[in-house]
Amino acid sequence: MSQEKDKVFFRNFSLIVGALALMMVVFIIAARILGVDEATELERQSASVAERTAPMGAVSVAGEEEEQPAPAVAEVAAASNSDAGKKIYDGLCAACHGSGIPGIPQLGDKEAWAPRIEQGIETLYAHSLNGFTGSSGMMMPPKGGGANSDDEVKAAVDYMVSNSQ
Repeated sequence: MSQEKDKVFFRNFSLIVGALALMMVVFIIAARILGVDEATELERQSASVAERTAPMGAVSVAGEEEEQPAPAVAEVAAASNSDAGKKIYDGLCAACHGSGIPGIPQLGDKEAWAPRIEQGIETLYAHSLNGFTGSSGMMMPPKGGGANSDDEVKAAVDYMVSNSQ
């Protein structure tokens, strides 16, 4: 009788282990089919970040054709190029380029800036004005997410490059 119970137990135990193994295989296949594509997910996140960090809008007054800069921007535009670059950096760029966030070149980090500077100043201007997602996956929003003019953004890039060579 004892051997009979052992055989029944072994048979039931084997069926349960087999069923669990089969379920595991089914779940692995389902995960492969329904899994998340990392490249697509990164693109979706980049688009979401760009949308959240885009400038909220611009000020326009009826009857005026030319957009009037805000007082802080007018003050920066009147300053010298290097002074304007420093002011823009301190007010906007330092949030990322001075905070130690991994994957973002920090002001003064010659090693991190060297490959970027080698691409040329026009490439740096284009990335800062139009936005860029680097190999680390970190996204630079257009104009750093601010509403500065192209010349002001270029001045900030010049300031960062001159302090990181």
